[in-house]
Amino acid sequence: MISKSAHPIGRICTVLVIIQAARCLITYGLLLFIGKTNFSIDTASMVTMAMLTVVILAAARKFDLSLSFFPVTKTKISKVVYLCVSAAVLLLIVLSPAVTQDGSPEVLLSLLYSVIITPVFEELIFRGYIWGNLVKSGKSELRTYVISTVIFALWHLGYADVIWLKLSLQGIQADFLFIMFMKVIVGLCFGIAAGFVRYKTKNTYAAILTHAVMNLFGR
Repeated sequence: MISKSAHPIGRICTVLVIIQAARCLITYGLLLFIGKTNFSIDTASMVTMAMLTVVILAAARKFDLSLSFFPVTKTKISKVVYLCVSAAVLLLIVLSPAVTQDGSPEVLLSLLYSVIITPVFEELIFRGYIWGNLVKSGKSELRTYVISTVIFALWHLGYADVIWLKLSLQGIQADFLFIMFMKVIVGLCFGIAAGFVRYKTKNTYAAILTHAVMNLFGR
């Protein structure tokens, strides 16, 4: 276990490196048993993220780490708002294949991977664990928002292995650096939006919904 006396940002970065390393190793381990295609790479990545999400939730429970997942709804109006927003997001996800008139396995996989698994995985880490860790260390909510957003943007550099693998399948590597640069920029924009929602609502669940909607329309 990482020492609690370590600097909070250093501790956070260490945890993120461990998570990305585990994600990479598990993904490539799964790909040893199946042919490498865009579909299989996305499938392996999705399964890996789902597995790591379970591990994160188990670790949070074991070490009593607050992920601030559930919204605190003190009034009936706030409960109704969360229920309506949740239902609207779910409806958008379910109707997406019908709207695009494409229910192919690739589209359904993309929907599950980018709109459900990835938002839950990343938001539990950033707007859950990291946010709570920074606040607990004495950072203000505003500083926590800024720091977590910057780290979230840089986090996307850790997906270089998947990007490189997909480009290799297409025989295109010239665009690698530009794609990674854009991943960071997009990650920064997403982090600003999801972080702002987390800052205002004080819960991770709202950030997950925000991330899911952005990924739905940004696929």
